[in-house]
Amino acid sequence: MCTRAVSGLAHYLEREGLPTTVIALIRPHAAQLRPPRALAVPFELGRPFGAPEAPDFQRRVLLEALSLLERTDGPILVDFADAPPEPGSGLASWSAPIEAEEIAGDFSDPRVRTDAIKSEITALRPMRDQFVLEHGGRQFDRITPLTLDQIIDLIQGFILDPSIENPMPAFALRQTVKFATDDLKHFYYQAGLAGAGRITDIELDNWFFGNTLAGDLVLRLKAGFLSSSDAEMRLFAERSLVPSHQAHRVPRANWAV
Repeated sequence: MCTRAVSGLAHYLEREGLPTTVIALIRPHAAQLRPPRALAVPFELGRPFGAPEAPDFQRRVLLEALSLLERTDGPILVDFADAPPEPGSGLASWSAPIEAEEIAGDFSDPRVRTDAIKSEITALRPMRDQFVLEHGGRQFDRITPLTLDQIIDLIQGFILDPSIENPMPAFALRQTVKFATDDLKHFYYQAGLAGAGRITDIELDNWFFGNTLAGDLVLRLKAGFLSSSDAEMRLFAERSLVPSHQAHRVPRANWAV
């Protein structure tokens, strides 16, 4: 359940005499709704106790959240200080299908960058097809009816001109671009997971946003949203395009090494 929902629910339960404590994955929501007790954690969405297969760390998070029940001076919002532990040794068996040095070059020109991303997709397609085969033919993208080439053109076109034609007029243009971005990421994630050893989604995101041209394109898209004069567009960029654990990344000026 999202931070807004559990924070609101906590108020109702407290009014009925039931003490509550909340683990908040989105700190600003907890700060706004001010539940009686909340522990703000710096983890990715969907993992309120941090990393998987780390029982000692998860126990620490749980005990700190429960310890807030001893306090009656709320509303309380406490920050959990530690990041989740690094992925386990099983990750050593995974290797990225494309490394940064393999795609080195000056891609600061949008036209050159667009062609390079399409070439990157072509290089990854055999791995993605392998993943689909390994999963009984199931694909985990295709939110939009667009081809990957059309998705790249849409995202790059939107960065250059936010008033471009919307290929899915039933949705707001920013939502169409978000759907297209999700399709693009899902293609890359499937390629990265083909025949993979044990790997976490954070490692997969590190590869996508840190070592691929498509990841750099999404970072450029976020930067474009953030520079908009439209407050809703800026809020959309902050919350919807890039995972919180990748928020420190910025677009590269080019990919020359």
